[in-house]
Amino acid sequence: MTCYVYLHTDSADVKNEKAQIEAYLTQNNLKTDKVVSDSEPAKLHWTEREINRIIKDMREGDSLVVYEPNHIACSTSQILEILTICATHNIDVHFVKYSVAIKNAGSNINTQHLLNIISKIESDFVSKRTTQALARRKAAGLPLGRPKGRQNKSLKLDKFKDEIEKYMNLGISKASIAKLVDCHPQTLYDWLDRKENRKTIH
Repeated sequence: MTCYVYLHTDSADVKNEKAQIEAYLTQNNLKTDKVVSDSEPAKLHWTEREINRIIKDMREGDSLVVYEPNHIACSTSQILEILTICATHNIDVHFVKYSVAIKNAGSNINTQHLLNIISKIESDFVSKRTTQALARRKAAGLPLGRPKGRQNKSLKLDKFKDEIEKYMNLGISKASIAKLVDCHPQTLYDWLDRKENRKTIH
């Protein structure tokens, strides 16, 4: 069994993250066998990055240790793809930032445990996208927030359409999906009803 440590050197706080990874490995009695550094932009699809090559090299019983999910993929749906592949090949995945591990080798995944992790991942992605968007607008000298009196041109959850459809295909309850996309359950129900009426979701 081999323990792979994935270090995203394009991160702004790579020194601190590396220290936290080392502390996590010590606390969990994990011996580093291979350290893979990746400086490729996180916005690239995971299949175009070093993480894809690592997963192809990994074997049953191996472990993958990363600081946080957005170091290996740029969306929750991509993280789910990676976790599904790792589960299929009995590869354990450790997220140091959350101090959690998804144990796949020789056992069934705890659904609630996985949902809790996905919820944290989605929350981080939403926070990061919001921060980046605000930074871009500020740098461009644009006003922050919606101008007074202007109405939304699209529904609040439209930007999560792909993620919501993926969660529904996985059989995740609507109440849990609402938590994953950080909205009130009724907001999700209303959105689904409107989408159904517009025949854009089947």
